[in-house]
Amino acid sequence: MGKLNLGEIYGTHTLVVTAHRGFSGRFPENTLLAFREAVNIGADIIEFDLRGTKDIIPIVIHDPTLDRTSDGEGLVGNYLLSEIKKFNFSFWQGAHNTGRKLSSPAYDDIRIPTFQEVIDAMKGKTCMNIQLYDTTQPLLEKICRLYKEYDLYEDAYLTVGTYWEAEEILRIDKKSSICILNRQGNMTKDTLNDLKSFGCKYIQPFRADVTSEFCRKVKELSLCANMFFSDTEDDNKKFISTGIQGILSNYPDILLNKE
Repeated sequence: MGKLNLGEIYGTHTLVVTAHRGFSGRFPENTLLAFREAVNIGADIIEFDLRGTKDIIPIVIHDPTLDRTSDGEGLVGNYLLSEIKKFNFSFWQGAHNTGRKLSSPAYDDIRIPTFQEVIDAMKGKTCMNIQLYDTTQPLLEKICRLYKEYDLYEDAYLTVGTYWEAEEILRIDKKSSICILNRQGNMTKDTLNDLKSFGCKYIQPFRADVTSEFCRKVKELSLCANMFFSDTEDDNKKFISTGIQGILSNYPDILLNKE
């Protein structure tokens, strides 16, 4: 049996596991290694972040600077892709919120991947939650072009922070699947209704949003909710008991043991 698309995953899985920045709790975040390891253990979706280089190439990195995760320093946008490719991106060990920077790299040759390199490596093997941190027009057009060229409509969705950014994406390609991070931490019924009316299929509530009542409303609206985030057995049990269908985790291995 081949890989399921997003619709099939949410239509058949009681629990949908998204590997946050890949299998980032145990491997360098937002790297091909972390993505491959997430797929190897059975995660349904990989989540990753995009920013632009000085030469307007979408690359996979969360922070606006290179300092935390690599041996480089300074703003991502100040470097050409060829320059960023020289740095090693295995200097952060552990989850985004509990990890630490290492004095030396964990691996000898971990380079930052471009968006296209991730698609080439992972399409057909997993689905993707693609978070856009840099939505300047030239970069956004390149991201949307790759999304279209690789026909990611059923396998990936683009996550942005505002309705304005979502509108810009839909202006470029009205077929794109969008998740808007609107009012995370205070997602009311009105918020959910607004997201549904806009055309969002996917939502990403914070932990504080997730209750049994919230999950009932999500199901009523036929939305696909992926909560950010849960990393421990106790939290996994707690949130799964609310009826939440999707969870992002830095430790998808722990979460998968609870299915």
